[in-house]
This record gives sequence, C-alpha cells and structure tokens, in this order.
Amino acid sequence: MEWSETAGALGGPAVLGDEVTTGAAFVHRVEEGLPGKSLTLLKRFSGLSDADLTAVIPRRTLSNARKVSRLTPEQSDRVARTAGIAALAQRVFGDSAAARDWLLAPNPALSHEVPLRLLRTGSGGRVVEAVLLRIEHGIYE
Repeated sequence: MEWSETAGALGGPAVLGDEVTTGAAFVHRVEEGLPGKSLTLLKRFSGLSDADLTAVIPRRTLSNARKVSRLTPEQSDRVARTAGIAALAQRVFGDSAAARDWLLAPNPALSHEVPLRLLRTGSGGRVVEAVLLRIEHGIYE
C-alpha cells in the first residue's frame, strides 16, 4: 500500500494540506487526526456506504464525521487503513466497483472472512494487503 495512494483517496493536498509530501508527514497527519471531511471523500472514492463501513468504523463516527473538524487518531487510523486498502484494491482490480465487490465478499484466502471486516486492526489490514499483493502478482486469482 502506497501512502500517496492512500492520501489521494482521502482528498490529497486539498484536504490533508500541502505539507503532506512524505510517508512520515502522512503518518503525522493521521496521528494529529484527519479532517472529518476525509471520511466523506473515502466513501466517494471507494463506493462503500455507511452500512458497509460500519464493519470497520463505528456508526457513531460515521454519523458525526460531518460535524467534527478532526477525527481522533484512532478513527483516523481506521479511515486511512480503509482508504489504503480501497486504493490498492482499485489498482489490483482496475475499477472501484470490482474493488468494492472484492472487499465485501467472503474470501477463501482469508478463511472466508470478509476483507473489509478485517480492517478493524492494523494486523488485519496487513493480512488483507498481502492477499491483494499476491493477486496483483498472479499468485491468487
């Protein structure tokens, strides 16, 4: 997962700021708390609905995101993780609809777990990322 793809999925410099030019600067922005608007942009980029995203992001966060200027670092981490995996899935499958379908379907390579649900933790995100990278390199179909 490329930090720049993740940043792009969250609105890029227009939302995150012009100073986010490195992976370390992006991590710092996540630690500070992403703008509430980044969640709206994630939904637009990924095609995932609020109902879909509740697998990763609590419903209260989804409903309050428009009202807050900044998400908490924990909320921001989940949003960034989801955006990064959505961007990687779009790169692997070639479009947002195919990526969304893959993220929402039980997957045999993940013990029939739904990939999106595994994004609740960083460990789960790394497992999903590994499967996507294997697909990208032709190891899985």
